[in-house]
Amino acid sequence: MNNFIENENITFNFTDTDTDNYPIDNTLTDEFYALLNKGDESSSDIQYDKIFIEIKNYDLNFTIKQLTQICEYYNLSKDIKINKMKKQDIIEQIILFENSFENYATVLKRKEMWYYMGELKNDKLMKKMVIFL
Repeated sequence: MNNFIENENITFNFTDTDTDNYPIDNTLTDEFYALLNKGDESSSDIQYDKIFIEIKNYDLNFTIKQLTQICEYYNLSKDIKINKMKKQDIIEQIILFENSFENYATVLKRKEMWYYMGELKNDKLMKKMVIFL
């Protein structure tokens, strides 16, 4: 089927072709899945990179007070107070908790609630109505 579109001095000609007859090249997809399924070496490298990024995120973007609040949400605050942990130690405790499969639902809920708190803080009207600790 041919479609013609004319606009001033420009003419376009579109031809529909049956693309179902062309073979799909799955080479890149297969290579990608092969990397994901490759032994422990590549998956552990990916895990180390993810953890490193999480550590840097907490280190650069969160204060000790904010990290302590996260620990309180996860019920980790007693360990931090008893051991008088430094920022890096607090971050390690949070990362250990968040990367445990058993805590997945709690971590998602905490991140969702923190997002909502940020939205409320950024709204001029809601900021006046909501009391934040």
